[in-house]
Amino acid sequence: MENQEKLVLSIQKEMIQFNLKRMRAVAWTLMYISAIITIIHYGEVFFSNSERAMVSAYIAIHTIMFYIDLAVLVFVKEKKFQVTTLNMRKYESILLAYIYTILLLITVITVMDVYFFKHAALYEVLFLMICTVFSIPFRKIFRIMVITVPPILISAYLSVGVSGEGIKILLPMSLIIPIGLVIQRHIYKMQRQFTKEHILLQEEMTKSKKLSKLLAEKNNELSEQALRDTLTNLPNRRALNNKLTHIGQQLSKPESLSVMMIDIDFFKNFNDYYGHLQGDDALIKVATLLEEIAEKYNAFAARWGGEEFVIVSQHTAKFSEHVCEEILEEVRNLNIRHEHSIVADIVTVSIGMCHVKLTNSEQLKTCCELADQALYSAKQQGRNNFYSKSGNFDEDVCLPL
Repeated sequence: MENQEKLVLSIQKEMIQFNLKRMRAVAWTLMYISAIITIIHYGEVFFSNSERAMVSAYIAIHTIMFYIDLAVLVFVKEKKFQVTTLNMRKYESILLAYIYTILLLITVITVMDVYFFKHAALYEVLFLMICTVFSIPFRKIFRIMVITVPPILISAYLSVGVSGEGIKILLPMSLIIPIGLVIQRHIYKMQRQFTKEHILLQEEMTKSKKLSKLLAEKNNELSEQALRDTLTNLPNRRALNNKLTHIGQQLSKPESLSVMMIDIDFFKNFNDYYGHLQGDDALIKVATLLEEIAEKYNAFAARWGGEEFVIVSQHTAKFSEHVCEEILEEVRNLNIRHEHSIVADIVTVSIGMCHVKLTNSEQLKTCCELADQALYSAKQQGRNNFYSKSGNFDEDVCLPL
């Protein structure tokens, strides 16, 4: 029920907005017509030998119509007015007041000068224009017709009776007024139905856009999750491969590249003694630390798998060795108890690093393999240290702590 009421209100607002746009078009047309008729009447006064009665009154009424139309164009600007629930009745009243005023002024002219049927014809044309241009409820058009048509007919009958002049007024009016009402009723129904379908279509499009946006967000979220390790929230191995591929694609000149393989020492013993929950907690703490260090040095940290992590840095070999030293020290500073480690009573890590002057993307795989070999060497050298291997095989460095 509430949705139905909202739909009815939306239709009313759209119809009023539509009619206000049409009102500006009618105002432009009638303003020019009023100006032309006023000029013609002035010509009759100054240049015609045969003077007509009431010309001054006609000029005054058409001048009033001209300024009414001008006021509509000045104050009812399409870019400024926006029909809302709060101002809907106000704009509807302005629209009806304009229509009623114009028709009443033409009625006054027609009654004043009934012998000259062209004013009655002007009323008929204007009435037909209003019926075909505006989409307003039938009862409101019928109301203004009841107010304006009888005075014209009565005045015509009293002035000329059933004569040729009277027939010139009565016959067209008896045909045009009913035709205008039928056309108006049909146009109103069509416009209302069109507006309803337009609003429903817009609502469906809005829902579709929201669903598309939500779907895109969910897809991005799933894509992000697919590239994240569920436990540590670090980028996973797939994300690491994407990063290395991106580095290879962006390669335009020789670039420094360091790959650091990091392994928690004797982590199986830690899990067996402290349990997997404590093991997961230790992994998360180490992963968080590695991510912070990577962000600090504009590097990329990822979980390789199990208790192994990888950091990719595009700094020099010396700088990357400094990063390795910092990782070793900061992991020890976490002070995670590990009584079943052979090298210390706290959690420590071993690091294998490979540095290469990257010239082509094929060297990326080699660099990772050499970093893995360097990690094995670091373990063989007693763990809790890092072992650096050059991608050019010209320099190997073992730095135990």
